[in-house]
Amino acid sequence: MRPLLTWSALVAAGIALQGRLGLAPAVWTALAAALGLPVAVGTARGRRMAPLALALVVVTGAGWLAQHEARLEAGLAPFFDGRPVVLTGRVVDFPEADGARRHVVVRVDRVERGAEVVAAAGRVRVTMPSTVEVDYGDRVRVRAVLRRPASAGNPGAFDYRDHLRRQGITAVATVSYPRHVSVIARGQLNPFLRLVSRVRAWVAEGLQASLTPEQAGVMTGLVLGERQDLSPELEDTFRRAGVTHLLAVSGLHVGFVATAGWRLLRTLRVPRVASALAGAALVWLYVLATGARPPAVRAGVGTTLGLLAAAVGRDRDLATALALAALVLMVQNPLVLFDVSFQLTFAATAGILLAYGPLSQAMAKLPRALAGAVAVTAGAQLGVTPLLAYYFQEISLVGFAASLIGAPLTGILVPLGLASGLLFHLWPGGAQLLAAVVGWGLEALLAATAAFARLPWAVVPVPRPTSGAMVVWWVLAAVALRWSELAPRWRRGLLWACALAVAAAWSAAALVPRPLEMLVLDVGQGDAILIRTPAGATALVDGGGRRVLDGKEVFNAGRDVILPLLRREGVRRVDVVVVTHAHDDHLAGLLPVLSSVPVGLVVDNGQGGSTPVWDEYLAVVRERELPRRVVQAGQSIVLDGETVLEVLHPPSVPVAGAGDGLNDNSIVLRLRHGQTAVLLTGDLEVPGQEHLLKSGADLRADVVKVPHHGSRLSLVSDFYAATGAAAAVISVGANNYGQPHPDVLAALEQLGIPVYRTDVHGALRWESDGTAWRLCPTRVVHPEEAYAC
Repeated sequence: MRPLLTWSALVAAGIALQGRLGLAPAVWTALAAALGLPVAVGTARGRRMAPLALALVVVTGAGWLAQHEARLEAGLAPFFDGRPVVLTGRVVDFPEADGARRHVVVRVDRVERGAEVVAAAGRVRVTMPSTVEVDYGDRVRVRAVLRRPASAGNPGAFDYRDHLRRQGITAVATVSYPRHVSVIARGQLNPFLRLVSRVRAWVAEGLQASLTPEQAGVMTGLVLGERQDLSPELEDTFRRAGVTHLLAVSGLHVGFVATAGWRLLRTLRVPRVASALAGAALVWLYVLATGARPPAVRAGVGTTLGLLAAAVGRDRDLATALALAALVLMVQNPLVLFDVSFQLTFAATAGILLAYGPLSQAMAKLPRALAGAVAVTAGAQLGVTPLLAYYFQEISLVGFAASLIGAPLTGILVPLGLASGLLFHLWPGGAQLLAAVVGWGLEALLAATAAFARLPWAVVPVPRPTSGAMVVWWVLAAVALRWSELAPRWRRGLLWACALAVAAAWSAAALVPRPLEMLVLDVGQGDAILIRTPAGATALVDGGGRRVLDGKEVFNAGRDVILPLLRREGVRRVDVVVVTHAHDDHLAGLLPVLSSVPVGLVVDNGQGGSTPVWDEYLAVVRERELPRRVVQAGQSIVLDGETVLEVLHPPSVPVAGAGDGLNDNSIVLRLRHGQTAVLLTGDLEVPGQEHLLKSGADLRADVVKVPHHGSRLSLVSDFYAATGAAAAVISVGANNYGQPHPDVLAALEQLGIPVYRTDVHGALRWESDGTAWRLCPTRVVHPEEAYAC
């Protein structure tokens, strides 16, 4: 029996429960008291109170997270009012370089706002010019405006706010002028952390001085986990080859450092106990120098226990070490349970523990080192595959083979890279010789990785699995690996349980009718609307825009928002793509979609004018030989038997509008499903709206998309009144263009039409069963907005 394993699992269960329920700390405190009293009394009387005691551990885990979240929320929340403040605190992490900017995390202990000076507690991620010299441990004063980090705008997308929150960071601030940052005191660290900081700097400087810029960037990633100097192309190569984990300091890297240090010390005939203690110190020096991320801390705890066990001649209990590491991390920060790196490292390690014995025995005739490498790699892959599918919606088919080559090379490069970086400051000539060896090994690693990444089938997209599907995977993997050790009744029971779970999931999917779904995506300043019918047909109306900086496309809504969303939702084909008009903020994002996803039909109005994006669009349509249809008022696009896109505009003779006239000739669609409807209006302005009103078209709709992002040029009150809409949605980005205009919002309010905005509410999901409908925002601003969802 391993009590630590049980406690760790129960604490994790409690944290997960609070993550789902979000109850107040007082609730868990009351439950803990209600359970703790009978447990204490029963134990004192010699009774077995195991069930209640186990429940108490779960409640303790849940309460710990609730208390932690309450502390985070209370810390800096009073200062999110848009007024500048002066923060005083200490830099508590290594600065992160980002071109002309630098990001630092400041643990604030005092805030000045005008004449008011108050004690405060919280962490702020401050972005400042790179010319400001600050380092880990410095005490600083910063003048800035505190903001809440942005939360995810689209379903399932990366949530920056949650990402920072898991690190204890609840606010962000941007400093534009160096004079707004002052260092009060340098290096306020204890001696060990000061050594850690210096070692990290020495290694980075030594690698940069003795290797080429590209090699130094890769080695800094391999050795320190810093990836800011890696090109996007190189990161993509590692991703396609399935070896991105080599660039993130994990148990693999910590193990390499510990093994190298232990063997060196034993070769020098250092006594076993002294070698173990020195090895443990080396491990924690490395863990802290790489930022003490969850995978490294997990490995640090396990490696330390392993070294101590070796010192006293006892066997290692790897499962207990794993449980202890998890418990330490969750006690320090319960939100770490929801961190991707935490989940991946523990899933990989659990997979290795489960698979190593059976697979090694099955490969007993192979050389021991090869059998061990295969067993470790296979076990890790079995553990992490469901998580990779869930978080990234893709699986590398070559990752297993690439890891068998990449991991041993990394095992050589990591200790040599550390030694080379440190040696440079003591003996530059010797460091150059060592760096040459590192360079050869690095080129071999890069060549092998590139060879695997170039294979056309290296990566396959997969839909995001459900939690149940992930559990079934892990159970089946465990049963298969430990089949011979299971009693017959356990074999049958587990297999039947998995079969029933799969059957129940399929039955639920078949029996529960799917509604029509329309998702107004958050693509910033632009439009992109995804429609999915109950029968499974898919339509995409517009695709958002792109942002170009210094001649380089830094954002494209199609590439960065729509394609990832389609992968998450399991959409492999888009049946109909509609281009409402040929402006960049509606059409540019469709180009990556049309280039990479099977498309059944593209629909436009045939009016592209002289816009460059229209020429790009026509080129993609021709190149991929996509079926194309030009539509006008009076036509319709049938998506399935119950769902139709009625084309209300443009007329056969174009409307004379302002500017290039493209806005006023936007395709206007009425999405009709049973007795419900939505009016999609493109960028229609006043002339176009007035033409529609005079045309006698049926404008009735439950929801209207406000045209042209709520521009003042789109304000015709009679048009909105004619729709009879119960809700209005505005697809808009940051208020750079004064949109939505206050007059438009006032007109909608006067008509009693509530407004939902993508810049405020995030993506908006409209669901209809043909009779009833509901509109659900991704970000809930007011509690009543979530009531129906």
